[in-house]
Amino acid sequence: MNKKLLVAFLVIIVIGGVSLLLLKLHSVEIVQAVVVNAVIQKAPEGYDQDRIRKVFNNALAQAEKGGNSAGYLDKLQKMFHSLEKRQYLEQEEMDNLLADFETEPQQ
Repeated sequence: MNKKLLVAFLVIIVIGGVSLLLLKLHSVEIVQAVVVNAVIQKAPEGYDQDRIRKVFNNALAQAEKGGNSAGYLDKLQKMFHSLEKRQYLEQEEMDNLLADFETEPQQ
């Protein structure tokens, strides 16, 4: 095998491995960003987007502080799947959703 081709192949493998590692380390943040955007899109018109972001950021901080990022990730994934079936959320549904993330300890 050509030496330049081997070096190029190894560089690609290393870059791919580092990329996968970074994605794995930040998977909770990535999923949260997707969920927050979905919630904002489905929120009633005029709903406070900063409150939505703050609630989710606080929930993430709590999960990381408690060492339960995996449980929080599962909760986010379940919420995203339930949001997929909805076009929009009513005011009361938004309030309940955010209250759930504000008060419920991450399992």
